[in-house]
Amino acid sequence: MIDSAGLVRFSDAVLELQNSEFLRSGSLAISVKAVKEGKNVFALNAERSLPSASTLKLVSTATVLSLFGGDFRFQTFLEYDGALRGDTLAGNLYIHGTGDPSLGSDRFKGYPTAPEMISRWVAAVRKAGIRYVKGKILADASFFDKEAVASTWIWGDMGNYYGAGVQGLNFNENLYRVKFKPGVEAGDPTTVTGTEPAIPYLSFTNQVTTGERGSGDQTIIYSSPLGNNVLLTGTVPAGNPVFTVKGSIPDPAWYAAYALKNALSGNGVVVGEADQIPGNNASLAPSPKKIIDEYKSPPLRELCQQANFWSINLFADVFFKQSGKRLSGKSGFDDAATAITGYWSGRGADLRGFYIKDGSGLSPSGSITAGSLTDILNLANKDTSFKDFYQSIAVIGQNGTVRNLGKGSRAAGNVHAKSGSIEGTRAFAGYVNAKSGALLSFTIIAHKYVPGSNRVISDSLVKLMTLMAEL
Repeated sequence: MIDSAGLVRFSDAVLELQNSEFLRSGSLAISVKAVKEGKNVFALNAERSLPSASTLKLVSTATVLSLFGGDFRFQTFLEYDGALRGDTLAGNLYIHGTGDPSLGSDRFKGYPTAPEMISRWVAAVRKAGIRYVKGKILADASFFDKEAVASTWIWGDMGNYYGAGVQGLNFNENLYRVKFKPGVEAGDPTTVTGTEPAIPYLSFTNQVTTGERGSGDQTIIYSSPLGNNVLLTGTVPAGNPVFTVKGSIPDPAWYAAYALKNALSGNGVVVGEADQIPGNNASLAPSPKKIIDEYKSPPLRELCQQANFWSINLFADVFFKQSGKRLSGKSGFDDAATAITGYWSGRGADLRGFYIKDGSGLSPSGSITAGSLTDILNLANKDTSFKDFYQSIAVIGQNGTVRNLGKGSRAAGNVHAKSGSIEGTRAFAGYVNAKSGALLSFTIIAHKYVPGSNRVISDSLVKLMTLMAEL
């Protein structure tokens, strides 16, 4: 039984926050449900449609685990077409992706990083006896549609690492680092000294100046998902010999092919034909191909855990497209949104007010209701993959993005929570092991609070999660 005195304490704290000056012009939405019975424990504005921020990653990970299972692994193939005569390939080499968001990532022990993956492919080409390629090195990213970014993402996000586009072939988390040399004083111009990895075909317009010491990364990178021009704005702090900032590689599939061609040339394999222009991928002819290397990703459960623990947009949006493709045969953002909404609605979730635009929550125009998310969390509990899903959500006070929250409180170790923040919105969703022994699902969204009060709102929401653990 839920502790009635605990419920009163929780209700009082909710009312106090709702009526505070911080939320005077904003909204607070809360849904708490008993997972087994599916009954409402507490609801406030639970049917109000509000931005989900990154709590939406729970929907993407729950869906992909439900559809594919925790053992599923993405595959990436190195192939060739044409004829191999002696050491000469009269044809093309292809890196053929099936959407793996972790290809070349350095997050997974025992799996190749980007440079190691390139080395593996070079070794495979040499082992096949190929020393001369008459054709091209091509990226086959056709597994997903050509829509790398959602139409509702904002330009100020897309050039930054967290706004990376999604392709059928992703590489190195579609990430590169820009290296700055700050000036001596605040206001001094900065110098771009290069990128890691080297991407010489990008051209930079650098408007970044030097900020105060300790001011951190205050840059915004503007670029399009398929263009080569990059605008750098904002500040990097004084007092660092080198300061690096994370950007998103435009057309990462093309970059993977470019990197492989360079590595082959440096290892005694000559490539005859010139490259395509980035962002202008040749439509791939459906020719019979021979596989010379097949790579498998870490299991899906591990990818989902990284996505939820560290809020990786790329991973969540791949899961979103992958699920859309499985459910409807279409991987476009709008098609996937329709398919995923239909999937959970068909299983009994009340998805009125559930208007998602992507899988990561990056789109500011996407919205959900607190009640719709707790419905999905309750349904996920019925899946055979629930254990994997539950373990993919970080624990307050222990790990992931919520590791520093609620330490020493009853929430620590008891609340599995995905955090979310987008301008003017702070949210948490997940599960709580209540004092009564019940497993509860919950969603809390604070929207349009007073600017500058992020910390106060965050602390208040952690307090509410602590009081939930007392129920």
